[in-house]
Amino acid sequence: MQNPGLSPIIEAECSLDELLPLRRAQQNPPGELIAAAVQWSQLVWAEAERQGAMPLSHEQLEHGFNLARNSVFVCGVHRSGTTLVRNLLDAHPRLAVLPSEGTYYTNLERKLRSAPVAYQVAFLGMEWLRRLANPINQPPYWLLGRSSIENSRYVDFARYLMAWWDNVASDSDTQWPHTAILLAYASCFNGNAELWVDKTPTNEHFLERIREEMPNAKIILPVRNPIAVLASRKKMEPGLNLRKALRDLRRSFKVAIEQLAADDAGFLLVRYEELSETPETVIRQLVSFLEIEYSDILNIPTVAGMPAGANSSFKQDTGPGQVLKQSEHKRSAELSKKELALLSAAVGKLSDKLGYPLPKIGFLRRVYLRLRYRLWY
Repeated sequence: MQNPGLSPIIEAECSLDELLPLRRAQQNPPGELIAAAVQWSQLVWAEAERQGAMPLSHEQLEHGFNLARNSVFVCGVHRSGTTLVRNLLDAHPRLAVLPSEGTYYTNLERKLRSAPVAYQVAFLGMEWLRRLANPINQPPYWLLGRSSIENSRYVDFARYLMAWWDNVASDSDTQWPHTAILLAYASCFNGNAELWVDKTPTNEHFLERIREEMPNAKIILPVRNPIAVLASRKKMEPGLNLRKALRDLRRSFKVAIEQLAADDAGFLLVRYEELSETPETVIRQLVSFLEIEYSDILNIPTVAGMPAGANSSFKQDTGPGQVLKQSEHKRSAELSKKELALLSAAVGKLSDKLGYPLPKIGFLRRVYLRLRYRLWY
């Protein structure tokens, strides 16, 4: 049955689609694209409010609450392989894998608390609608498909979010609003999932809180040669805050070493180099850790079931759905002598413990650089 209320959404969707870049964007999205995305998400939310919250059966509620208790967090610094891990897990039928970074602890919680209570669900809902249309300014887009005059899965997502928002127990000290997002997405995409997966770089900063709020949580932490991490970030982030990047690296490496020493059964360290060179071997470690069945589909990186871009900041002429080996995407950006010295000062000893030896610098120079650039944390 046709729904005239979807016509403005379809029109706005077409306008937004025309503005989406055909390849990975190398800079922040233009204002015109942002404005079109905001307008589209507002129209979707308004139609969802007109239709009302999606009815949830007793079985849906029971399954949703069980799913909410079984979380998987893929953490780690930016450019360390977190996206590749997420994309390889994406299509498994027992997993509900959020197709965009969750960023609840790192970003959205703070913004949500500053919004009026009555507006919070709309704020978070429209934010995630935009992420479902355009997760990272590169294909694939429209992760729930395109709207038609008969139906829009984006309206469905918004209605499911309204329903789960009212049913998930709210507590200002937990991530329940993020759980509502997850359950709304799972309701649209994989209603039979048994575990949910959130990929957010630097979530390891909140590991203690994650453990407290979700005792069953499993943590996957990819690590990568820090020289490659920093070179990749330089390539992808022209305005990179070097000091923050180094502090994030140091903190992530410390968490990795501490968790390995604790021999935590709920923690898995993944080396990016091994994942890109022998993906099947690492994937078998992942499925064993998550207690799910192995499937050949796990060897193909996808986002919401669609082939994902290749794992490289330096090689962009590769088709989607591939895992590139190190030799297939050599770095075109290198670190300066100063950057190498700062890297060694910040994470040298930690990096050695993880099997990534860095150029040595003298004790006094290391102390001087760490003091000057406040790299003790």
